[in-house]
This record gives sequence, C-alpha cells and structure tokens, in this order.
Amino acid sequence: MSAALLVGAMLAVTLGTALLALSQQRHWNAVMGTGSKPGNLPQRLGWLLISVSLVLTILRDGGSFGALSWPLQAGFGALLTSGALTWMPGVMKPLARWFGR
Repeated sequence: MSAALLVGAMLAVTLGTALLALSQQRHWNAVMGTGSKPGNLPQRLGWLLISVSLVLTILRDGGSFGALSWPLQAGFGALLTSGALTWMPGVMKPLARWFGR
C-alpha cells in the first residue's frame, strides 16, 4: 500500500506538471507544432493532479514528513517534464492530443 501511494503521488505530480507545461503556448507549439492553444482544461487538471499528489504523500507519510517530501517529489516531476520538453517533446504528443483542437 505504501509503495502504491508513492508511485501514485509521483505519477500524479509528473502528469500534473506536464499538463501545466502544455497549457503554455510555447510548450504547446514545441510539442504539437501548431499555433492553436488548448483551453484552460489542461491547466486546471494539472493543478488538480498536483494537489492529489500532495494528498497521497500526506496519506503515505503523515502530515509532517509528507509536507517535507512532497516538494521534493514535485521538483523531480518538474525536472522530468522539463527534460522531456527539452530533449524529446514528441513524448508528450499523446498527452497533448487529448486536449488538442
């Protein structure tokens, strides 16, 4: 159960940061190659997933250590997202297609 909460929190924060990045025009253009920006749904879902990851981390580790370890997880998720956008933006194309117009 504990490992599942950790994996779920990491997936949620990584997917959340990826959605937040795709809600910006320049990242959307890098991934999709088009000028049409998605609506604000990816941004809202991104913030929701980041919040879910905080809840999962607190459920796993308790309030004190969960609040300490969550920013580290969020930073790692943001690092994964920025690395994907820098070196392999095509990796995020399936995620972007869900919100494309």
